[in-house]
Amino acid sequence: MTDHDVATGYVLGTLEGAEREAARIRAIEDGAFGRLVEQWERWFAPLALGAEVAPPPNLLDGIEARIRDSGVELPGTVTMRANAGEWTDMAPGLRIKMLNQITKIGRQTFMAELSPGAEYVDHDHGQDEEIYMISGDLIIGDFVLNAGDFHVAHAGKHHPTHRSRTGCVCIISQAIGVV
Repeated sequence: MTDHDVATGYVLGTLEGAEREAARIRAIEDGAFGRLVEQWERWFAPLALGAEVAPPPNLLDGIEARIRDSGVELPGTVTMRANAGEWTDMAPGLRIKMLNQITKIGRQTFMAELSPGAEYVDHDHGQDEEIYMISGDLIIGDFVLNAGDFHVAHAGKHHPTHRSRTGCVCIISQAIGVV
């Protein structure tokens, strides 16, 4: 344990028995360690008094930015951040952002955004098509999907025209080349 760890543990009361007693004696006899203990006591004093200590403004934003900018990825994975990728206009009122393509099985996953009042033509499915609704409504024929709904059209089935009253954002996984 570092001096900071020991001083912090002493101030917070997480050291026990002989360890705690050794830290107490060291804080008296070792001036540098004693000042470190006093520093931690000052920092933690408002918490001991029950006072609310507001975190600095934008603290969470700063932490998230450092994580995002670190370039760290999980091995064997790909991450697309919300502000990454490009939207492509596919039809009037319909745009998509490609998230993943697996060419060896002919499958793609993309985010789709349909504007209020927009329509997308009817189509058939060579593979299962999965739709997960993020926001808004998607009307397929007379069938309505809303935020949080999940829908599967199995291979060989026909989807009538899609439209949206409010506009929508959804994630679609389907055969490559259908959009």
